[in-house]
Amino acid sequence: MQEALIPELTKRCGNPECGAELTGGSRTLYCSVPCRTRAGHIRRREEASKLTRKVCPGCQEDKPIDQYTNPWVHYCRLCANARERARYVAKGGSDYAYAQSLKYNYGLTMEEYLTRVEEQSGRCAVCGEESDRRLHVDHNHRTGAVRDLLCEWCNHAIGKARDDPARLRAMADYLERHSEAALPDQGNGPAA
Repeated sequence: MQEALIPELTKRCGNPECGAELTGGSRTLYCSVPCRTRAGHIRRREEASKLTRKVCPGCQEDKPIDQYTNPWVHYCRLCANARERARYVAKGGSDYAYAQSLKYNYGLTMEEYLTRVEEQSGRCAVCGEESDRRLHVDHNHRTGAVRDLLCEWCNHAIGKARDDPARLRAMADYLERHSEAALPDQGNGPAA
């Protein structure tokens, strides 16, 4: 019974998400550097969530907090979008983004892609048509190996067939079977 009256003398970590027992000296507030950093983030977010207005460093305007993506970002939505757009253009715009996509998704550099376009004379490897848009990189979905460059339609057709040659052959047979079938009698023929 006497134990219940004695207050707890152990100190706990100042990070509300941690609460670990502290083993350091009397001036220790956190159990580790990551806990101190995390507690700072939590404190700043709590302070920011109480704000109703703040000044955007981009346009220097005092704006309501609902014009920001969240309370702890510095720039209002308009300025943040303008900054992102400027960064996108400065890096090369859609060409840069496409080059990054090629590298990330297929392991191709833009030079390798352009070499393949030249080798195929800018034509689809399946239908042979010239495309007014960028050719799509066709790849094996199981192995990730790049096959050839295709027009949008052929690439989608192969994708919809789930890269299954048997399914594509069955589709071709189906189309041939139904293209040869006679149209049903519309009642416009000679009377018997």
